[in-house]
Amino acid sequence: MSSFWQNAFVVVYFFYGLAFYSMGLALLVESGRASELGFARSLRLLAGFGLLHGIHEWLDMLEQGMGVCYQIPLPVCMCWFRLALLVASFIALIAFGEHLLAREQGRNMPTWRLTLTAVVWFALSSVAVQVIYRLEEDQWINVMDVLARYNIGIPGSALAFWALWRQRETFRQQGMGQFGRHLTIAASALALYGIVGQFITRPSFIFPANILNTNVFLQVTGFPIQLFRAVMATILAIEMIRVLRALEVENEVRLQTAEQARYEADRLRHAELAKLNQELQLANEETARLLEEVRHSDHLRGELIQNITAAQEAERQRIARELHDETGQSLTGLALGLRGLSAQVQANPDAVKERLPILEAMATAGLSQLRMLINDLRPPQLDDLGLAAGLRWLTERFNEQNRTKADLTIKGEVHPLAPEIETTLFRIAQEGLNNIAKHARASHATIVLDYDDGPSLTVRDDGVGYDPPVIFNNRKPRTAWGLMGMQERANLINATLILDSHPGVGTHLQVRLAPDEET
Repeated sequence: MSSFWQNAFVVVYFFYGLAFYSMGLALLVESGRASELGFARSLRLLAGFGLLHGIHEWLDMLEQGMGVCYQIPLPVCMCWFRLALLVASFIALIAFGEHLLAREQGRNMPTWRLTLTAVVWFALSSVAVQVIYRLEEDQWINVMDVLARYNIGIPGSALAFWALWRQRETFRQQGMGQFGRHLTIAASALALYGIVGQFITRPSFIFPANILNTNVFLQVTGFPIQLFRAVMATILAIEMIRVLRALEVENEVRLQTAEQARYEADRLRHAELAKLNQELQLANEETARLLEEVRHSDHLRGELIQNITAAQEAERQRIARELHDETGQSLTGLALGLRGLSAQVQANPDAVKERLPILEAMATAGLSQLRMLINDLRPPQLDDLGLAAGLRWLTERFNEQNRTKADLTIKGEVHPLAPEIETTLFRIAQEGLNNIAKHARASHATIVLDYDDGPSLTVRDDGVGYDPPVIFNNRKPRTAWGLMGMQERANLINATLILDSHPGVGTHLQVRLAPDEET
């Protein structure tokens, strides 16, 4: 090596380290900016590479200066520290490339597989060399320096180059294509520095350093590889610092956008306030309407309760009247007949025998009348056999008492329901048939009990029909108490009452239970 380059190495290493350190410091400061670019979030790793690698080159400068000026070698501990800086800087470089590619692909964090693979391969190869060759400490440090450049530096530079190269498209999409040229130069300088510059290492028995190394490069080209690295590092630092201008432009665009958005918000605020005022007025009107509906519903509920109370009193009067007029008279006649027989049982036994069948018939008639009254109140089939049997009895009795013919259809597997549900469905069906008999003028009615649909109960007819809104919203004396009562009964068992009727097409009434209410 010529004396010129021996003396110039100190200057080369100084600017070599200064370029990387300046780049790392600038990237570290700018990486704290708020940015939507994934590139900005990866800059800390590239900044770490620049800072660590710059210090590493300054240690090379220190070693060269001590050797030239004082002929003193760099202490071994400093050599280990320098090697650690080199390895750490290359790890930061390959991590930067992997992180930036992951961000470019839409992932928040990379898997770090490439970084870990490179580090593990470097560690294994370093240990293997020492195990195989049993090197002295300074020789092993020299070999690990070479392996670090081969196993981590070159792959890291290639990965970082590819990540920066692909980042150009992201810049174009963000409307900052003017920075693409600087990014292209920076990526190219990094590729030349890492792939070419790190391929030329210090002499070693490791292939290909035993053939192509710094001494051979100096002999062939006339200048050291460190000068080439320093030039590439300077270009990389300058162009990356220029690329950082993109973050400032992004912030300026963001501020302009925010300012425009504020002006637009001020412009829209008055229109929005006017719209909100109009909506508030509509809401007030809707609230007033709902309050009126609530008052109307409360009034209807009060009327319904009064109607139910009156119906209960009328039913009690009917029961008392029937007990007095029919059952009571039968029992009175039976008592008088028995009293007369008691006087004749000794004197005229033949006459007693003749009158006993008459008294038996009177007792049987009274019992039948009492049974009919009990059935009117609650059919025993409902308690003993369930809802299906109760509806079957109700249908048969309806057919006996009315010209309108009704039929019953049972769907699904019959199974018992909760007593209050069976009673409610029975009463709704009973009220539906009563309405058909009183108002529908129908020729046919159908009751469908579907255990697979909730279950559900359907009552429909082919009568004259009606208009439900007119019936329910009529504020004159009510004629739809039966329908309102069915609605209240359905609400008590958490069921849905569906009423569909039109004048001239009949009425379709359905009660559907929620599946969890079945039991």
